Amino acid sequence: MNAVEFSRVTFRYPTSGPVLREVTFGAPAGRVTWIFGPLGAGASTLLLAAAGLAPGLTGGTLDGSVKVLGHEAGTRAGRGAVQGRVAYVTATPHLQLSGMAESVFDEVAFAPANLGWERGRILSAVPAALERLGVSHLADRVPEELSGGELQRVVLAAMQVLRPEVWLLDEPTSALDGTGREMVRAFVRGEAERGCAVLLATEDAELGLALADEMVLLDDGSTVARGAPADLLGTELMWAIRAGSTGVGELARAASRLAGEQATHLVPPYPLTVAQAVARWR
Repeated sequence: MNAVEFSRVTFRYPTSGPVLREVTFGAPAGRVTWIFGPLGAGASTLLLAAAGLAPGLTGGTLDGSVKVLGHEAGTRAGRGAVQGRVAYVTATPHLQLSGMAESVFDEVAFAPANLGWERGRILSAVPAALERLGVSHLADRVPEELSGGELQRVVLAAMQVLRPEVWLLDEPTSALDGTGREMVRAFVRGEAERGCAVLLATEDAELGLALADEMVLLDDGSTVARGAPADLLGTELMWAIRAGSTGVGELARAASRLAGEQATHLVPPYPLTVAQAVARWR
């Protein structure tokens, strides 16, 4: 059974034409599903719909069905049924601060407190979540004074403390340095191994290749392909819809175009990593 299921979903913002068009796919528990496409393809909107925020918060109209953990995401009853079980992390984490916490510790404790957790349970769970995301040293800091990368990990900790069953992640490493990216990558993989369904929207092809079990490729709001990231990223389809590929994949394609038809060793599928390129062309 899919933890998240989109069935013929078409969505329009109040002042736009269709941003999503008849999108149908499911995301199972225990796997990372990467939603990828060119800018404006609709990946972020899909996550908003799964979080029950589109059209609930954004306005607009949604046709079709979005089910999360068996409940309609856009209904009041559905949102109530999955409260505390679904974690949505936006690409702009400062927008997710409660605005009521004087410290990072209080920020991470905010959601459990609102859900009525006992004080002892909160005092045990919050330090564990901070440690998991490598931000224990920030516990006494004011959230609004953190750097973008620090804040991104604090927001993840504020969701992880609830031990959700579904993660909806929109560019979760956009503000992080290399060390932070590796930490979050290991964290996301660990959450999938814990049994969570993870929907990841990112333009970072290296991150998606390293993390995802399946790619859902979007173009102009429609699903154009599904499959293993390594099978799709090396094809010409990625350039036909202007989605792109990894850095090595882009170099490999450029080399193929420069060399012309005689360079049969440069034809697709293109290698996606340095190791793949070395193995193929040495």
